[in-house]
Amino acid sequence: MKFCYFIIPIYLFLCSITYGTEWSNSATFSFANKAGNTNINSFSGSLASSNKGDFKLFGKLLTDSEFSLSASHSRSTQNDTNQVEHNGSIGLLFDYNANQNFSPFVFTEWEYDSLARLDNRTNLGVGAKYRFTNYSSISAALLIESQTYTGDPAELLSRISIRPKYKRSFDNGSIFDWLIFYQPSTSDWYDYLIKSELNASFQTSVQWLAFTCTALYNYNSTPPADVKHADLDLTIGITISF
Repeated sequence: MKFCYFIIPIYLFLCSITYGTEWSNSATFSFANKAGNTNINSFSGSLASSNKGDFKLFGKLLTDSEFSLSASHSRSTQNDTNQVEHNGSIGLLFDYNANQNFSPFVFTEWEYDSLARLDNRTNLGVGAKYRFTNYSSISAALLIESQTYTGDPAELLSRISIRPKYKRSFDNGSIFDWLIFYQPSTSDWYDYLIKSELNASFQTSVQWLAFTCTALYNYNSTPPADVKHADLDLTIGITISF
């Protein structure tokens, strides 16, 4: 899988520069199979890792901050030969004073999606978050983005990213998390992306195991020819914390 070549060295690098402070990790998996008139195998997996609190970075003490790393990959094949779906993403975020009312952050993300004919989209951004309550916040960022669609040359552009978020954790360990990204191009307001992610994690009696439901919605106002504007992906799986 493509993201394995990137996530392993990035994770080891972050672990080393934070001088061995403790990371919390989780992995989510789902698998589906259909057999009969057609054979379809589907797999999706994701990894999330974060380091929160006070820790040292290159010898400097960072208080109430957060490093987070996320990666996902999905693949579907039909009759063991025809590839139906192949997509993935990797994201890195550093949030300074993450739990305060106001916090600046920097982030980078890389993604690809065969169904959307997206060979590569890479961005780097900087912004700030304002927290309204313990559960809700809004952020704004400016990002530089490079994207390449199949058969087209690479395109470099800048976007504004606006992101409302609602996240609530319950006493039994369950989590509800909903965020939306609205990302218009700074040179053409009719060229924009919308990304929505809804996660519901239900904790089981086993501390390290939870059931997870995820809904992903992606909208591109200017997709390539013969590609639809919107994609919706619904997944039910298990999450293992370690």
